Amino acid sequence: MMISLYHRWMFVAVALLLATVPSQARQRYPAPGGFDYFLLSLSIAPGFCALSPANQAKQECRSLTEADFQRTPLTVHGLWPNRAGVSVNLQPHDCDGPPFGPLPDATEAELRRYMPGGPGLARYEWRKHGACSGMPPESYFATLADLARKANATIGAVMREQGMLGQRMRIADLLSAVAARDQALAAAIVVDCRQPRGGGEALVDEIRVVLSKDLRPLPALSVGLGQNSGCPRGAGLVPDVTN
Repeated sequence: MMISLYHRWMFVAVALLLATVPSQARQRYPAPGGFDYFLLSLSIAPGFCALSPANQAKQECRSLTEADFQRTPLTVHGLWPNRAGVSVNLQPHDCDGPPFGPLPDATEAELRRYMPGGPGLARYEWRKHGACSGMPPESYFATLADLARKANATIGAVMREQGMLGQRMRIADLLSAVAARDQALAAAIVVDCRQPRGGGEALVDEIRVVLSKDLRPLPALSVGLGQNSGCPRGAGLVPDVTN
């Protein structure tokens, strides 16, 4: 009888505890597909590499050349399923989904150009974000490579043609030049700047693109994002390749 009463008391206590947890916290790991939009995160490789000695030591930074950067100004950090109006720590991640496995040779070849962090980065991004997309790994990474190719043909081409590589870049100038080609894409861009460890001018670390679930550009403002993320006075340095 005492055991029964104890278990009954424990059940009530757990139920009361769960009732006090905010609903957002209880939904921290939604099922695959439970999100509002995608955030395509594209790295500016020299900016990423210059942020810290740890980054500089990464293989993709040690092997980076000026020719690589000119050819492919934007490389992939990830394609992240996001929910609107939710803080970063409550965004979908580590969802249940199929395991990361061998990818088709053609996709692997494209990832070597557009995701030079290698298989380790791809595996990490799949576990952390890709499994939440509702896609199988081969579709997710083929989509990611295709989006990176298109971003380099538009945003990356503008940066190269407008002389923004290796220079201090004004966000307004980038958005205006992209809008001349694709207004919807320009409205979807978020430019992210960070201060390098040890100080110095803010570096353009990433360019992010807000996409609908069917991968069409969405205005960043429509999901609560500004187009300037941490760039003082609306500008940041796109550094040269230093090695």
